[in-house]
Amino acid sequence: MKKIIIISVFICTAFSYSDGLWMHTGQMSSGTNIVRALTSNRDGDVFASVWAVGIYKTTDQGMNWISSGLDGKRVSYLTVAPNGDVYGLSMNQNFSYIHRSTDNGNSWTDVFTGSFPLNYAGGGAMVFPADGSIVAAFAVTVGPTIGDVSTFIFKSTNGGNNWFQTQVVGAGFVGGMEIISDNRILLGTSLAGVVQSTNNGNSFFSLNTFPSIYIETILAAPDNTLYVSDAYGLNRSTDNGATFTDIGSHSSGVSLEAAIVNTNGDLFVSMGDKKVFYSDNRGDSWTQINEGLPADSYFRVFNSVNGRIFGGTGNIGVMVYDNPTSITSEVEIAGGFDLHQNYPNPFNPVTVIRYSLSENLFTSLKIYDILGNEIVTLVNEKLNAGSYETEFDAGDLTSGIYYYRIVSGNFIETKSMMLVK
Repeated sequence: MKKIIIISVFICTAFSYSDGLWMHTGQMSSGTNIVRALTSNRDGDVFASVWAVGIYKTTDQGMNWISSGLDGKRVSYLTVAPNGDVYGLSMNQNFSYIHRSTDNGNSWTDVFTGSFPLNYAGGGAMVFPADGSIVAAFAVTVGPTIGDVSTFIFKSTNGGNNWFQTQVVGAGFVGGMEIISDNRILLGTSLAGVVQSTNNGNSFFSLNTFPSIYIETILAAPDNTLYVSDAYGLNRSTDNGATFTDIGSHSSGVSLEAAIVNTNGDLFVSMGDKKVFYSDNRGDSWTQINEGLPADSYFRVFNSVNGRIFGGTGNIGVMVYDNPTSITSEVEIAGGFDLHQNYPNPFNPVTVIRYSLSENLFTSLKIYDILGNEIVTLVNEKLNAGSYETEFDAGDLTSGIYYYRIVSGNFIETKSMMLVK
C-alpha cells in the first residue's frame, strides 16, 4: 500500500457524509460491550456506558475510546447539562446514585446516594428546566415482589450539589423524560402512560390525552413535534400532546427497543426483531436501514452527534450511521474535503483510493467488509492539507463488496467498491 501526495487548489465546499451504512467504532472494553447509555456534549465528545464495566469517551467521533471512570458501575442513563457537566444514573441492589463530572469525564463525584434495599429495577432520566433546577427520575423496587416498581422523583436547586425527593409516582419503570415547548415536563412510565409536571418537577399528574400504557421513550423534535413510543411503536403529536397519531407500523407485534429524533427531525427506531428503521418525513413512511449491522446485534440506545447517529448495541459496543439526508452541514468551511470513487472499480486485486483534505488534521482511512467488520487500516496519522492517493491490495481477500471510510475531523464519508477475482 502506498500513499502519494498531490498538490492541488481547493474551492469552498461543505461537509459530506456517506450513503447510509452502520459502521463499527473503535474498541472499548475487552469483554462483551453491552452499551446501556449514550450522550454527547457540544464539542462532539461522546460518552458511553458499558454495563458493569464503566464509562468510555471518544473525542474523535468514535475512532478511539478511552476509559472515563465509574469502573464497575451499572450506569443506565447519561446526559450532559447546559453548563457542560456530565451526569450518570446507576444502581445496585442497595443504592441508587447520581454521578457528576465537571471536567468532561476525567473524574466523577457521587452527588446523590439513595438507600433502596433489594432494588432490582434500575433505569431513569434527567431534565434541566429553565429555572436552573435539575429533575431526576429513578425506577425503584418497592416490594414485596421484584415487579412492584415505583418512580421516585428527585430535584436539585443548587446545580446538582444537593437533592431532595419531591414525589413517588407509583407507576412502574421510567420511560423517558422531556421538556416540551410550553415548559411542561413529560415523564413516561410503564404502568401509567405519560405523566406531566407544570411546576418544574415538584409534582406530576396524568397526561390523560394518551392511554395509560407502557411507554418506552419520549422524544421532542426541533420543530416541537412530540413523539411518544408505546411498547411497539411511535405516536406523533403536533399540538403539544393534545392529540396523537399512530406512526409506529414497523414490525407487527415486535417491541420497540430504542428511538431518537435528530437535529433535522429525522427519526430512527430499533425493534426487538433487530430491524432498524428510518424516517425523514416525521414518520409518515419508513425505510429499513440494517446494512452493516451484524445479524446477531441490535440497538439498546441511540444518540445524535453532528448529524450522525451513534447506536449502543447489546453485544458489540457502539456503531455509527451517517444520515443520508445530512448531505451538507450548516457551516461551510474554506477548502475542500472529498473522497473519490476508487479506480479501477471493480478491481482485482489492486485499486487506488483518492481523497482531498483542506486542513491539517488527524485522518484515518479504513477498509470494511459487507458486515461492517474492519479489514485493514490504510491511513491513521495527521496529514497536511492536500490531495492523496492510497493503494489498496486485496490479494488476500475473497470476491465481494467492500467499503472504504475516511474520518478527518468532522468530515466522514463511506463508499463501496467491488473486488472481482
